[in-house]
Amino acid sequence: MNRYSLLALSVSAGLLSGFAWSDWCPGLVMLVAFVPFLLIGEHICRNPERYSAASYFSYLLPGFVIFSILTLGWIRVVSISAAIFVILTGSLLMTFTVWLAHIIRIKTGETPGFVSLIALWLTLELICLKVNILSPWINLGNGLAKNIRFIQWYEITGVPGGTLWILASNLLLSKFITARLRPGGRGSGLMAGWLVVIIIPSVLSLARFRTIEPSVLQPEEVVVVQPDYDPFTRKFTVPFDEQLETALGMADRAASVKTRWFVLPETTVDDPVNENDLNRNKYITMVREFIARYPSSAMIIGMVTFNDKSPPGGVTASSYNETDPLHELREYYNSALMIDTGDAVGIYHKSKLVPGFERVYSSIPARLIKKFLPELGGTEWGFEPQKERSCFVRSDTNAAYVAPVICYESVFGQFVAAYVKKGAGSIFVITNDGWWKNTNGYKHHFWYSSVRAIETRRPVVRSANTGISGIIDIRGKVISKSGWWVPAVIKGYITPETRITPYVRYGDYILRFGVGISILMLLTVFVYFPYKDKMQ
Repeated sequence: MNRYSLLALSVSAGLLSGFAWSDWCPGLVMLVAFVPFLLIGEHICRNPERYSAASYFSYLLPGFVIFSILTLGWIRVVSISAAIFVILTGSLLMTFTVWLAHIIRIKTGETPGFVSLIALWLTLELICLKVNILSPWINLGNGLAKNIRFIQWYEITGVPGGTLWILASNLLLSKFITARLRPGGRGSGLMAGWLVVIIIPSVLSLARFRTIEPSVLQPEEVVVVQPDYDPFTRKFTVPFDEQLETALGMADRAASVKTRWFVLPETTVDDPVNENDLNRNKYITMVREFIARYPSSAMIIGMVTFNDKSPPGGVTASSYNETDPLHELREYYNSALMIDTGDAVGIYHKSKLVPGFERVYSSIPARLIKKFLPELGGTEWGFEPQKERSCFVRSDTNAAYVAPVICYESVFGQFVAAYVKKGAGSIFVITNDGWWKNTNGYKHHFWYSSVRAIETRRPVVRSANTGISGIIDIRGKVISKSGWWVPAVIKGYITPETRITPYVRYGDYILRFGVGISILMLLTVFVYFPYKDKMQ
């Protein structure tokens, strides 16, 4: 192969991988999408006289840039500079990860090289989960989110299990192709191994999908409201009391005496509510008056809230501009509130804040970010996060624990699982996906709610300002959903769950295992081996 053939392979891998995140291509294509990347590495390994080890990096990068553009290019709708940063950072990290595994292969052999590829990639995905300026949005296992019948075993492994499946499939298939291309090569054993890796998890998953039963707890009626206010125009021009009145009217038309939950989206009210004076707030009063007509119900609603206090270390957050004389005395939050007939109002503050848009870390970066990023819903100064998960508990039963998950938080599997550990029987996701307009971004976000349902075996109720809203069962199957960019009300039933899945219990153990292997491999190859050679 010449360099044009290698570049063509890289481009084809990027296209296949990116297509997996589209709404028209099955995510299962990820099981073969990385094969061209691996064939490039195989060719370079077998022709060391023609290619340096560094050349693999240059051939990988175009493909990963294409992959990132196809999966994350929708960020450009809000900020071109943010999209460029995310795409380039992600592409370079993925390229470096595969290239580093290639270097280890050159130094240690084929099998250690393949093991290191899996381990290093799992390490990269853990880093994307833990480092605030990165994102796990395109961790490979998420690419299978549309194909819920094939990933029921996520209740054991979570998304990392999907990543492991994808990498193992691609490695075995690439080895088979390489073996077949050699003179006299057969590779029948490799093909058999690849089929086993593909078929067994699929069959087990399909069987689990058909046989799993919901809990025997009493079903609960939910009403989900999608008000549909354009976040670029009407959301911040129409008075918020008028918006709330409209949303409550939509809920009222679908409600019944059996309704247990009303769910309204993130930042239904973006006029900051003082948490120290809730009983005199007009928005809280409007919701209480509504709930009084349905005394067996409770409402989950998104509001921006604040506390009148000076945060440690001085100014850390404000949802207004820097001329606001109160910003030094306030902490602002992107909050979910639970309001029922009880005296107390449940409040949860969003913990996983979108880097740059919702969270500002110091005054110097704030000034730089301010120049490039738009103000999303009055978050120019950012919000403060809540450190620990907390569930909402109804005052009338002291039970019916629900998980209030706000927008971006639903992308993090172990994060959501922590709610279940605290007793959540259902997951309520409130969001505003209208910022991304008609792109794949809001579709990805909706699909990931199905993954959370499978991992935790909890029903998911999702309320979005501009779509998609829906109800998802414990298999990740969408029971009902709204259209996009239309006002809608969804009425349905969910059955709370009490079971604890292995993934909820152990979290991202596959990623932690990958980190351990990565550290061992790196120390062996880049510390122990050079030391051993030096001592000889």
